Amino acid sequence: MSLPSVLLTGASGRLGSAIREDLSEQWNIRPVSGSGQLDTEAFDLLSLKHMKRLLDQEFDLIVNTAAISEPSQCVLDPVKSWRLNTLWPRRLAIHCVARSIPMIHFSTDLVYSGGIPPYTERSPSVPLSLYGWTKLIADRFVLNRYPEALIIRTSVLCGEVSSTRTTFSQDILAGRVRNVYVDCWRNHTPIHGLAGILPDLLEKSFSGVQIVAGKYAQSRSAYAEELLREAGKDPSDLILTYAPPNTPSKLHLQGRTTLLQLTVPYIYKNVI
Repeated sequence: MSLPSVLLTGASGRLGSAIREDLSEQWNIRPVSGSGQLDTEAFDLLSLKHMKRLLDQEFDLIVNTAAISEPSQCVLDPVKSWRLNTLWPRRLAIHCVARSIPMIHFSTDLVYSGGIPPYTERSPSVPLSLYGWTKLIADRFVLNRYPEALIIRTSVLCGEVSSTRTTFSQDILAGRVRNVYVDCWRNHTPIHGLAGILPDLLEKSFSGVQIVAGKYAQSRSAYAEELLREAGKDPSDLILTYAPPNTPSKLHLQGRTTLLQLTVPYIYKNVI
């Protein structure tokens, strides 16, 4: 029996790399990225010519992880962010519904304002950043065009992965990040748990917006301190600080399904 043919966009990024590592024996993955790094095919998803050439091919599933995910980078280039984060998923939804192809699109907890937790799939979405708005509008576009698509809202990705970008836990352990917020609560999410759960979600026919994230919410500072202790490192070098303006503070997530129970347990030794 042949493996399903899967188009994976954003394949050189953190989540794309984890999906390739964890699901290559279950899916025949065609990895595509804008850079062409890490043995991926280079496609400019902002080019109509490249998009058409890519989508003219046959796939059994399309998984979209491509995005400009740094809020500061979205501010520096809002047009590119809008085109990649918002218009590209819309184009994929139109394509997938026309060909009856399942689609998985990844969104973010930053579509929420962080003021009235816990947040569920039914909670009002009012982003505090341009990045959050590009993702929220993409979610609405996708659902409008393809209600059966699966949109996964997740939180801070953690764990070891070989990609063009490192995860929050990798940055903490390597000492690249020392300033950690005491007033910003997120559901730090094991990246391989998130990647590994995808076939199960498809098999169970999940669709629409679903929250899939680490089971517990914790402040960035508390997470970093415990992570370092579990790794046998001294957390005293961390600089405890407050989040800058327009940063959501209390982003506790609570999915309406059992998805939070299906992810990898929130145990630090499984993240290191």
